[in-house]
Amino acid sequence: MNYTQIMFEYPALRGADIYVLQLTETTTDPNFDHCLVERKDSANATLIEGLEFGKKYQWRYAGISKGQRTTWNGPFRFEIESNKVFDQNLVNLVVTKNDSAHHQGGLILNDCTHNITDQNGKMVWYLQKVDWHGTLAQKTIEMKPQIFDLRLTPYGTITYLADSVAIESDLEGNHLWKAPNDSKVSGLKGESYNHDFKRLPNGHYMVLGNELWRKLPEYHDTALIKKKYPNRQVVNGEEYGGVEFGTVIEYDKKGHLIWSWNSQDYFDPNPLKPWPLDVQSGWEEFAHINAFSTDSKNEAVYVGFRNISRIVKVDKKTNKVVDSWGQHLANSETRNLVAIRRQHDANMINDSTLAIFNSNDLPGYDSFSRVLLISTKPSDNGRVVWSFDCNLDSLDHHASRNGGNVDLLPNGNLLVCMGNMNRIFEVTKQKKIVWQEAIQTTGKSGDMFFHRLYRSHYISSLYPCYFAFKVIEDTVSERSPRFHVKIFNKGSEADSYIAQVTTATGNIIAEFKAGPVEANRSKQIELTSGRSLHAGDKIEVEVISKTNPDFKRKAQVIISK
Repeated sequence: MNYTQIMFEYPALRGADIYVLQLTETTTDPNFDHCLVERKDSANATLIEGLEFGKKYQWRYAGISKGQRTTWNGPFRFEIESNKVFDQNLVNLVVTKNDSAHHQGGLILNDCTHNITDQNGKMVWYLQKVDWHGTLAQKTIEMKPQIFDLRLTPYGTITYLADSVAIESDLEGNHLWKAPNDSKVSGLKGESYNHDFKRLPNGHYMVLGNELWRKLPEYHDTALIKKKYPNRQVVNGEEYGGVEFGTVIEYDKKGHLIWSWNSQDYFDPNPLKPWPLDVQSGWEEFAHINAFSTDSKNEAVYVGFRNISRIVKVDKKTNKVVDSWGQHLANSETRNLVAIRRQHDANMINDSTLAIFNSNDLPGYDSFSRVLLISTKPSDNGRVVWSFDCNLDSLDHHASRNGGNVDLLPNGNLLVCMGNMNRIFEVTKQKKIVWQEAIQTTGKSGDMFFHRLYRSHYISSLYPCYFAFKVIEDTVSERSPRFHVKIFNKGSEADSYIAQVTTATGNIIAEFKAGPVEANRSKQIELTSGRSLHAGDKIEVEVISKTNPDFKRKAQVIISK
């Protein structure tokens, strides 16, 4: 295993009111005389934290019914492997501020060291089953593949970009989904996924891409084409000009293209006209797309472009840009003038507030980065409703040029990642830093360049969505086919549930809703079949998570006389 926060689950035992789990560090003690953990739980699943990497464990479980313990099941053995890359001691995670009374708690992900740590900087998970290898670049060693935007989704899965591959995996690193990279949106030579990748609340996936070659229609003005497209090539008889237009792509769980947007429709819809902006005014690298987020209904996408210091709002129905925030450039204006410079992140933290990490890396402007919360209400004209200067010390001046993001935490604080400054901190709305971590190289490989930090995110635990349930009466009378189901929310975040009663052939005959149920709480509901049943009939109860509709559990009930 590659993590130390583990959900133990075992088959339900008939008649058990409570389950007891014992765990020892040694694997040679058959009697469990030296228990490291003994846990009692009403559900047949329980979370154990604080285990250690590089250790071997064994565990067993039993039920307790009417005060009597059943026979032990087990022992079962497992090992938590060390992180071989991290164990080389090339980097340190140093927590420099830890006000536990005021920070959010939970876990922190960072893509620099491709792991998850607690608030004390102790690792609880690392990205496994990746072909890590070092490459020498400009007298420094860089680990490959480079990981961007490492996230743990509400479903309990991991998403990340490995170089230009968008991947979803389980906690063990087994691939569950991979973006198809089939060139359907960007055309020639793949989608060139980059910078930002998310699993959406509706279960779809959204990722940024680049169109690097634009198919050219027939033209007569050869001089214009040579100037506009100095890099050209012919493939299968078609001529292409070199460009860098940003794309936003949405896929479903089967990898089917659901929706896409190409920035060429906004910046330069006509390939046979001169560039609308002069290169000297900020058009270099064709605006450079680097961030996106969606509104709560997935009706609009907010897309960030670093090199022109602009964020645009795209209406998904029309694919038109309907609003924008940032700088004015020659021959191009934003709707809302906002003082941002080469920003990173464009995170809608609610349906009217946009969070931006403003890198400010242009000479003559602010010498340090700034966190901005901007109102997107049309009447506010891009008003800054809150800001924080990342002027923590002299090292911050003119340094945060790559990466950075801002996340709103459940307690109302903000988690701020400073990108290649390799700093992460939590700040209150009163502008007090209550937690801070620095990622430092140890110098053990000379001038080591070890995955510069791009983004960091918060998650409540490795199991934000997880539940168990039991049927209180597994046999009910045909005269009164009422029974009770108890649902245990074992995840670290609130969830709601749907309970369906079905026939043996799968037909739904009744449906009930339960919740919301807070984390580590349970709820008991009364169910009925909703129609006449006869002795000997069997019905199934299926409980489905609202957060993750793919997470389902079943139990059987028998009808008696």
